[in-house]
Amino acid sequence: MENKHLAIENLKPEDIERMSYNEIIALVRETNRPPGGRNSIFELLNRLFINETSKILEIGTSTGFTSLEISRLIRCQITSIDINQESLNEAERRAKEEGFNNIMFIRADICNTPFKDNEFDLVIIGNVLSIVSERQKAFKECIRICKKKGFLAAIPMYYLKEPSEELIKNISDAIKVSIKPYYKSDWINFLNISNLEMFWQRDFRFDYISDEKINSFVEDILQRPHLNGLRIESYESLKRIYKKYMFLFRENLSKMGFSIFILTNKQVWEDP
Repeated sequence: MENKHLAIENLKPEDIERMSYNEIIALVRETNRPPGGRNSIFELLNRLFINETSKILEIGTSTGFTSLEISRLIRCQITSIDINQESLNEAERRAKEEGFNNIMFIRADICNTPFKDNEFDLVIIGNVLSIVSERQKAFKECIRICKKKGFLAAIPMYYLKEPSEELIKNISDAIKVSIKPYYKSDWINFLNISNLEMFWQRDFRFDYISDEKINSFVEDILQRPHLNGLRIESYESLKRIYKKYMFLFRENLSKMGFSIFILTNKQVWEDP
């Protein structure tokens, strides 16, 4: 979006109308969690014996939730990347506020990262592979930068029920990415690569969130003090769009589940 670096007081309603959901997240400073939120992060850290010497890469950090949660538990070395600079700015602000100096935030594309081969003990992909256009290329890049004895953690979302074409179009319009419906079997097939093996997996489904909770959530978010800098007409535009997105994603998630997949390289000496 050409106006995304405008100061908040200069944003016009049409600027907000052009924003993707990810840009709206950065504007309102929403805490954008991975599927499963804090519980998914606990599962990864507990099962992989992450310690202070571990090097972790988080792909698609958004406003930094995963990196901050890991840092609260273990002060390991974390690198977090995202393509949205506004989200990275918010993530850096939160890390500084909490006194975390172990996280490095970098603007980078998952398909072309600036990292060396075999650099990280754990690469956390979250749900990013669901929305990138070149997911084969992106996953190969994740494998390249993960240590031979390291782990890849993907937490993709998928449909449990077939979505309507209208729903897919509305979600695609919201995130400004053309998506296609994936199911669990699609992810199993996608992750079935000859030199990788499934270390652990667990399946979940999303809860249905009530109208009351969504309305309360939206009101809480939109009361954040920094949004007082918006023009009245811009604030009203943001309120309308943000609420629309929340109800849209509620409808979408009610048809979805997700899995935590932890993969590692097969050991050449190990019998099948």
